[in-house]
Amino acid sequence: MRRIAVGLLAALLLSLLWADGLREAKVVVRGEPLALNPPALWDGRELWLPLQHLAPLGLPVAVEGNTVRLTEIPPDQPTAWVATEPKRDVACAPLRDLVRRLGGYTRWDDASSTLSLLARLREMRLEDQTLHVVASMPVAWRAFTLQNPSRLAIDLHGCALPDAPLPLPEPSGPVKAVRIGQFDPHTVRIVLEMDAPHATPETGVQASWSIALTPEATAPLADAPPDASNPAEPNPPAEPAPEPFQIPALQRNPQGVVQLHLPHPEGVRPRVLFLENPIRIAVDVPGFLQEAVEQAVDDPQMFVRLLRAAPAEGGTVRLVLELSRSVGVQILSGKTGITLNLRAPRNTGGKLSEKVIVIDPGHGGAQPGARWREGNKVIEEKTIVLSVGLHIAELLAREGAKVLLTRSEDKAVGLYERTALSNSAGAHFFISLHCDSNPRPNSASGTTIYYHKDDADSRALGQAILNEMVKVSGLPSRGVRSDSVLYQTGLAVLRTSALPAILIEIGYLNHSFDRAKLIDPAFQRRIAEAIVRGLKAHVEGQQD
Repeated sequence: MRRIAVGLLAALLLSLLWADGLREAKVVVRGEPLALNPPALWDGRELWLPLQHLAPLGLPVAVEGNTVRLTEIPPDQPTAWVATEPKRDVACAPLRDLVRRLGGYTRWDDASSTLSLLARLREMRLEDQTLHVVASMPVAWRAFTLQNPSRLAIDLHGCALPDAPLPLPEPSGPVKAVRIGQFDPHTVRIVLEMDAPHATPETGVQASWSIALTPEATAPLADAPPDASNPAEPNPPAEPAPEPFQIPALQRNPQGVVQLHLPHPEGVRPRVLFLENPIRIAVDVPGFLQEAVEQAVDDPQMFVRLLRAAPAEGGTVRLVLELSRSVGVQILSGKTGITLNLRAPRNTGGKLSEKVIVIDPGHGGAQPGARWREGNKVIEEKTIVLSVGLHIAELLAREGAKVLLTRSEDKAVGLYERTALSNSAGAHFFISLHCDSNPRPNSASGTTIYYHKDDADSRALGQAILNEMVKVSGLPSRGVRSDSVLYQTGLAVLRTSALPAILIEIGYLNHSFDRAKLIDPAFQRRIAEAIVRGLKAHVEGQQD
C-alpha cells in the first residue's frame, strides 16, 4: 500500500508540474550536457531556453528587449529576429527555431527529455597545404593522428553531415586521400591520409577555422625580427595588398536587358537578398573593401538608381542595387563569376487602367480558413480577406482598370476555379489574399508574399506590392518568398496560373498584435490602398 501511495504522489506531482503543458528538459551542446537552472522547458514541439543560458551556447545571437537577434543575418531580414516568451515567469527563447534559422539541426529524445544541438557541416576545402572547415554553428573540434596507414583525423563534436552529400576536396600536397563520415550521432570525423600527419592548431571551438597541415604552412609571426646571420641577403618582397573591390559597370543589351557581371566561385550558389523600402537587391561576392563606396546611376533605362558596396564578413563584399522600379531578375553562373540580368517584368508597361486584374479573396463559404475565438466571437480569415478584396476592387475600378473577383460574397470557390477564371479572361495579374496562422499563437508576426517556384516576374510583382504594404501596415516584413519553401510543388493557385501571380499573407490571425490590425476596417482600407499603389508602380515603372 505504501508503494502505491508513493507512486500516486509522484504521479500527482508530475501532473501539477505539467499542468501548463510544459516539462523540464535537458540540452546537449557539442556532445556535452548543460547544467541549467532554471531548467529548459519542452512544450511538445519547441524547447524554451531561459535567456541567461544563451551565452554558454556560443551562438551568434544578442538579446534585445523582448527579442533575440541573430547577429550574422542582416537586421532588415525577418529571419534575423525571434520573439521571446515568458514560461513559468522566466523569459525564454525558442531554441529549436533559433538553431534552424542558423542552419543547424536539433534532435529530440523523448525518453530522456533531451534536446541535442548539432551544427551542419557546410564546407571543407584544401588550399596551400591548409584545411579550411566551415560549419553552420560553433563546434568543438580536435585533430589527432592515427597509424597503419598514417592519417590525420579531425573530430567535429556537435556536428552532423548535411542532407546532400558534401563534395570532397581533391587530394593535394601532403594529402593522399580524404574521407568524411558521421562517426557517432554527435560527431563528424574528417580523415586525411598523409605520410607525416601534422595539424596546427590541434583544437578549437569555432564555426569556421583553418588547420595548417605542414609546419611550413604555419603563418610566421608578424613581428619576427629579420635574420641577421646574412646581412647582405635582402628580405623577401612583401605580399602585394589585395586590390579593393570595384563596382562593376551596368550594361544594357539590344533586347533591353540590363546586365551586371560579378566575381564569384564557380559552382557555389551566390547569396542574393530581395529587400523592400526601398526596393533593393543585395549580393554577397568575394572581395576586399576598407569602407563603403557608392555610385549613382542617372539613366532610368538601367532600372538602378544607386550601386552601393560595403565590406562584409569572411572576405566578402555586399553589393546593393537600389532599384528605380521592380524588375525581373535572372542569375546566371559561369566559370569566372555570375551575371545578373535585369529586365522589365512581363505584362508591365503602359497604364494600370489598361490592365485586367484578378483579385482572389481566399477561402469562403464552408471553408473559413484560419479562425480565432475571443469569448463568444469567432474571427475568420474568409471575412477579413473578402473585405480587403472588395476595397481593392473598388480602388482599381476608380483607376479605370478591369477587375475580376473570384468571389464577391461568402461562398466557396474551388482552387482550380480561381485560376481558371484568370487564365480564360486574358488577365494580366492574379492576386490572392489570405491571413496566416501557425500552431503556436503569438510566435510569428508580419506579412509574407509568395510567388511560384523561381518565377522572376511574379517575384517582382510581390516585391513592388510588399514595398508599399510595409510603409503603412506597422507589421514586420517577412519577405517575398518562393512557394517551394512550403510545398515541393508549390501552392495550387500559383502553380496553375498562366500569368504573374502572388499570394499575400497579410498578417497572422493567431498573433494578438496582427489580429487587432486585421479586424480593423481602417487597416483593411490602408492595406487595400497600398496593394493598389504597389501594383500601379509595378505596371507603370515608378517607385517613390
